[in-house]
Amino acid sequence: MTLAGLPWAQLLGLFAAGAAALTMLYLLRQRRRRLEVPFLRLWEQVLRQSEATTLWQRMQRWLSLLVQLLILSLLVLALGDPRLGASPRGRTLVLLIDASASMQAKGGDGRSRFDLAVEQARHLVRHLAGDDTAVVVALDSQPAPMGGLSQNERELLQQLDAVRVQDGPADLLRGLQLAQDLSAGRPNPQVVLFSDGGFDEATLAAVPAGLDLRFQPLPDGAARMAAAEGNLAITSFAVRRYRRNRLGYEVLVELAAFGPSGGSDGPSVPVELEIRQEGETVDLQQLTLRPGERLRRLYPNLGGSGTRLEARLRRRSGGDLLPLDDTAYALMPQRRRQRLLLVSRGNLFLEGALLSISAGEENQIEIEKVAPAAYDPLQAARFDIVLFDAFTPPEPPAAHALYLDPQGPGSPLPIVETVVAPLVTDVAKEHPVLRWVTLKDLNISRASVFRLGPNDVALASMLRRPILAALERQQGGKVRRAVLVGFDIRRSDLPLRVAFPLLLVNALDWLAGEVTDEALRFTTGQTWRIPLADRAAAPTGEADLVLPDGGRVPVPVHEGVALYHGQRVGFYELQSRGQRPVLLSANLFNPVESTVRLRTELAVGEGAARRVLPQPEMGRRAVRRALWPYLLLLCLLLLFLEWWSYQRRWTV
Repeated sequence: MTLAGLPWAQLLGLFAAGAAALTMLYLLRQRRRRLEVPFLRLWEQVLRQSEATTLWQRMQRWLSLLVQLLILSLLVLALGDPRLGASPRGRTLVLLIDASASMQAKGGDGRSRFDLAVEQARHLVRHLAGDDTAVVVALDSQPAPMGGLSQNERELLQQLDAVRVQDGPADLLRGLQLAQDLSAGRPNPQVVLFSDGGFDEATLAAVPAGLDLRFQPLPDGAARMAAAEGNLAITSFAVRRYRRNRLGYEVLVELAAFGPSGGSDGPSVPVELEIRQEGETVDLQQLTLRPGERLRRLYPNLGGSGTRLEARLRRRSGGDLLPLDDTAYALMPQRRRQRLLLVSRGNLFLEGALLSISAGEENQIEIEKVAPAAYDPLQAARFDIVLFDAFTPPEPPAAHALYLDPQGPGSPLPIVETVVAPLVTDVAKEHPVLRWVTLKDLNISRASVFRLGPNDVALASMLRRPILAALERQQGGKVRRAVLVGFDIRRSDLPLRVAFPLLLVNALDWLAGEVTDEALRFTTGQTWRIPLADRAAAPTGEADLVLPDGGRVPVPVHEGVALYHGQRVGFYELQSRGQRPVLLSANLFNPVESTVRLRTELAVGEGAARRVLPQPEMGRRAVRRALWPYLLLLCLLLLFLEWWSYQRRWTV
């Protein structure tokens, strides 16, 4: 028997204090009342008869004291919360419940793999030995314990109820590290994994060898959940708007058919692929997928209003094993109309490129041209973007700006040197300004080298000396962006390249604040960095993120970027005071999860250390009940017996 409450030393101290108090009360001499009687000899005879029973009366008082001491000892022992069945052989169990996306796979009875795993964990909890201690850990992309180590069956069952299956992968290695930390320094640590075994081989090979890890496969009946046709999934979904047509766009969808247990055997599956925009169907096609096949489909020249798109994959007959990856979500960036002021003495290359960009898009770019001598800062403030061609004003405009060959003290970035015939060696390909732009072997007569600030970006450099840069500055309570091209385009071969109009288009889009669709696409199970519409207006603080189910969660904002660990697929909306809402989409897009592999045994490690994990011990009925309720009942019984004996005059 062990104590889960107060230790023995404190219990003995309480008992000693209580026993001393009771004994003192029983040893106190009773003061008898003075009573006047009419005939003394009669009462003397009665007193002589009572002296014969004095010894018995003393024994009665000591019997009463013993009953009181017994009641006190039971109450003190109840404070120690004694439990049966404890021994040094007790295990410290960490129950890892796989809450990854593949655990949402359902069988014909409607129960998911996650439901079956939780049911098995409940069975294990109900059959723990009295000396076992356990804790439940939710195994998803961010493993976390659902409570503390406990021997209480009800508390452990509540921890199991708190686990929620997620739409992302499970980080097995991090979960095992957490299990080791939770059981460090405790007797007989053991980790039990309740899962379908859907992990990649590299992860299984990296499992530490010194860990006592057990694997509980799903019940035998769960094998029927992996239907003969396997699982279908959308593994990629991208949307791109046409730059020459505001309402036109194209969609790229990648589909995959996973055979039973991830194989490539089985018959072809007829499916339907539907593209929806704002809930309305814009395209529907009939396709056929073979097990193990990956199929890409491009849907050009789609049109419609709205920003939210969905791709839905359906079998023409029957259901799919994992419905989660049968729907994908994407957003189209909203393109705003741009008013551009061109300040130039005349540049046919530049004006021709701008004309090709704005042709056929009357409401997208409006261009107005002025000579440098007629430049007016007040007029420039009425435009979205100002393009300075070989002219640098003394002060930056109250608008976004694109500088071609800036010079003098008015340059937004200081010029540290001028190089002749520079060679571009470093390019920031991930920046939106250089999307699809190639500057390899670019011929330039001369170029200015800029000195960048802490948050400025070098778009193109010659041996780490930036000659093409992008920056953001706080000006008049607003963020002003600028792109600096440190050379005269007429003294280079850039206007003769396809990269020149692309560079202009990307620069104008970035200056106008348009966000690429890639920046708004995320995958579940990762920490997302969501840029606010106006990053400098809210560098720190908090914003609200509207979840796909309509719920709201606060997210921290640091330097204009909100951080959130996404676990659900669907559309999100980031809302912040004084900011335009930012929409984003999240998808699974994880082949390991979409394979929905079901393992009946799990092998970990590699080489000579590779081993098959044993199953946990189950079936022993727990002898772990707390004894304090029974001790309290015994105290009540003794109190009743003492009251009854007192009324019968046995203990007085």
